[in-house]
Amino acid sequence: MIVGAGNVLSVFIVLIVIFFDAGVSIGAPGPKFKDGGNKHNLSFSNTGVNYKATSASDPRANQICIFCHTPHNAKPQTVLWNRNDTTQTFGHYSSDTLAIHTDTTARTSSDYKTEPNGSSRLCMSCHDGVTALGAVLNGSAIEVNSSIYTAMAGAKVFDRTRITNSHHPVSFVYNAAVRDRLNTLEGAGTYKLPANAKVRLDREKRMQCITCHDPHQTQFDDPSTPFWVLGGTDATDAHDSVCTDCHTFVGNP
Repeated sequence: MIVGAGNVLSVFIVLIVIFFDAGVSIGAPGPKFKDGGNKHNLSFSNTGVNYKATSASDPRANQICIFCHTPHNAKPQTVLWNRNDTTQTFGHYSSDTLAIHTDTTARTSSDYKTEPNGSSRLCMSCHDGVTALGAVLNGSAIEVNSSIYTAMAGAKVFDRTRITNSHHPVSFVYNAAVRDRLNTLEGAGTYKLPANAKVRLDREKRMQCITCHDPHQTQFDDPSTPFWVLGGTDATDAHDSVCTDCHTFVGNP
């Protein structure tokens, strides 16, 4: 039987509908910030998350942005911030294999800070495992998980041990001078400046948490790529596409 072009197109469309109706999702972004299931949405109405506001009588509980942002009397750091700074001391990644820590020229040109700063410091105001998630700057604390003292726990908490030993370094300048020095130390072409606009440095050209993570929506909805700035054909591809925007690995990193 000869199948006409129109029939082939109809079959193709039917197969697409069946494929997506079955719940198959390849490389799909996660829920947007205002949608249910987004873990940075701490509002009372959110669903499918570990932490959220629980007091229906508090009118702020159904607001989405308030847990991090405020339009008035914000903390002067940046982005209309509505949280106090973390009180924890983290240090910085201090491995003897990290050139921006061990090499004087690289350390000076990268201005590698002894503590996370900028947006990375803001992230720590929730991810330090100590500061209450509902502890906003303006007004009294908002009840989260039935307590105003609820703090984050588990694998997403960062303390001094984790920051200094098992986490990508943050809060250092990554510009052409730093790239060139690292390539001198570790081999030509080992490092490059990010080419993808979504793999972004901050206004001071520092590598921060937001270089790899988008706090509002992950572009690849998989536990191994939390709030990831790039998608991909699978989780490994999505993960590696961010890494290889700055690193050129010639072997297993």
